[in-house]
Amino acid sequence: MTIRTHGDWLSRAAPLLDAVSLTMAGYLSWWIRFAQPFPPAHYLLALFLGLLLALAVLPAMRSYRGARWHRPLRGTLTAAPALVAVFGCLMAVAALTKTTAEFSRLWMAGWVGTSVVFMALWRWLAASMTDRDRLRVLLVGSGRLAAEVAHRLAERYGDDSLVGFVRLPGETDHVEEFGAPIVGELDRLDELLAAREFDVNELWLASDSPPNESDESLLRQLRMSSLPVRYVPDLRLLRLLRHRASEVAGMTVIELNATPLDGPDAVVKAILDRVLALVLLLVLSPLMFLIALVIRIESPGPVLFSQPRHGGGGRIIKVLKFRSMVHECNPDSRQARRDDPRVTRVGALLRRSSLDELPQLFNVLRGDMSLVGPRPHPLALNQAFSDRLAAFMQRHRVKPGITGLAQIKGYRGETDTLEKMKKRLEYDLYYIENWSLWLDMKILVRTAFWGWTDRNAY
Repeated sequence: MTIRTHGDWLSRAAPLLDAVSLTMAGYLSWWIRFAQPFPPAHYLLALFLGLLLALAVLPAMRSYRGARWHRPLRGTLTAAPALVAVFGCLMAVAALTKTTAEFSRLWMAGWVGTSVVFMALWRWLAASMTDRDRLRVLLVGSGRLAAEVAHRLAERYGDDSLVGFVRLPGETDHVEEFGAPIVGELDRLDELLAAREFDVNELWLASDSPPNESDESLLRQLRMSSLPVRYVPDLRLLRLLRHRASEVAGMTVIELNATPLDGPDAVVKAILDRVLALVLLLVLSPLMFLIALVIRIESPGPVLFSQPRHGGGGRIIKVLKFRSMVHECNPDSRQARRDDPRVTRVGALLRRSSLDELPQLFNVLRGDMSLVGPRPHPLALNQAFSDRLAAFMQRHRVKPGITGLAQIKGYRGETDTLEKMKKRLEYDLYYIENWSLWLDMKILVRTAFWGWTDRNAY
């Protein structure tokens, strides 16, 4: 569910506003330091580079998280680590290009200080203009669903976004933990809205029992309101991934397992996957040739091993790996265990270092897999856990990956207990629901530097 408030347009415009603020601050610092209207070319280049870095680094470091990021003090402090990173990158570039002596240190210090002031200033102006239109919700309902909605509102828009609760007939109160009070009963709704002490601009209906035509009192009260009315359906029993409403053939439908990887974003990810996979194959081809040669020397059998596994959308794909077991044992679908007699000496090294996964770059090139995503499991393993863990097969909503969030969090290798598989599933679903290019980049970097060894990989 998407609520259009000042936080939405501000969060979209904030990176540009911060980047412009930083650029203006650099120019003002130049004008104060040198009293000249036009900086030389290398200063202009530094300002332009600062603009680009701000646009990339500030969102990537989550400078716009929390309910009060747009407040002058709180928001500037939240963005401070990213601001330090931006200027750190600028100084690193100057050091690498040996141009630090060409820039005034006083100018740089003034640029940093003025940037902080400008970033706080636009936040103050935005807050003063939008506070009158801030989200102020009166929740019609006081049961379990209302409590969950209130928690989400406070988390996203702050505690002051919730004015209070209106008790519905027959509901048991579950909202005692919130600072907002139960302001009255449903039959007093019009009277409550008319009262001056309630600053409300939206009504939200969050009833534990779905309304129907027999709820004449409820429907009449809602129709009489001139405020926007939003209905929050109780979809907790149908929880898969995130929900998304859309219109198909004139009907409102709710997608129960939406992911950011649907639509245009999937195309962007697919293009980047193929480009990076091709580059990695070119760079790693000598290593892959050497691995293939050693495998053939140590034991008879094919160099590559393919196994059917679930791909994106649940379809069956053939996943490639360097053979790490004695050839006769490969039809055995059991996961490898510690000191598994099927694993060869070379195979043990390949599995510990994850080098046996390198042929999956070909899977990425042909579109079966992604560089980052939930790891594909053997079909027998999926069958064993799909009935024991709710939403287990939802991890196949997207293409599987060579590496994934669960793997860099320590859940590589054998999943010999239900608890291990449950934790892997939690990380996989979090990745699917919260995918971004920045998250992919972080996982790839973590894999490149720390993902080659793991005590659980054998």
